[in-house]
Amino acid sequence: MFEHSFPLPPNVGSVRFSREAVRSALAEYDKDTVEAAAILTDELVTNAIMHGRPPIVLDIKEDHETVTVAVRDTGSGMPEAMTPRRGALSGRGLTIVDSMSDGWGVEQRPHGKSVWFQLNMRRVALGHVD
Repeated sequence: MFEHSFPLPPNVGSVRFSREAVRSALAEYDKDTVEAAAILTDELVTNAIMHGRPPIVLDIKEDHETVTVAVRDTGSGMPEAMTPRRGALSGRGLTIVDSMSDGWGVEQRPHGKSVWFQLNMRRVALGHVD
């Protein structure tokens, strides 16, 4: 079990840093699941940078069965999954999170919100997946 928190500056470099932090924290797990976690983290951090307000914090929590990744910010808006217009270049982030995760949600906090997703994890041992 572990928990990690990382403060993130509100810039595009935080997206890459967050993906790498998730990959590093989950290195002992199934590669496909780790990559899904990295993609979903990318979506949450991008949304926080574009629509939230600093400070922004990435939280990664693992309990041997699931990983929960949350991104906190102090913005007042509450995100929701939407169906983008045909040809739209954005607006699919939470739809992707909804389709790829085992669960996700938004929690209102005293100063902002936390947007999170969960994935069921499969540990890799000696080249085999448990």
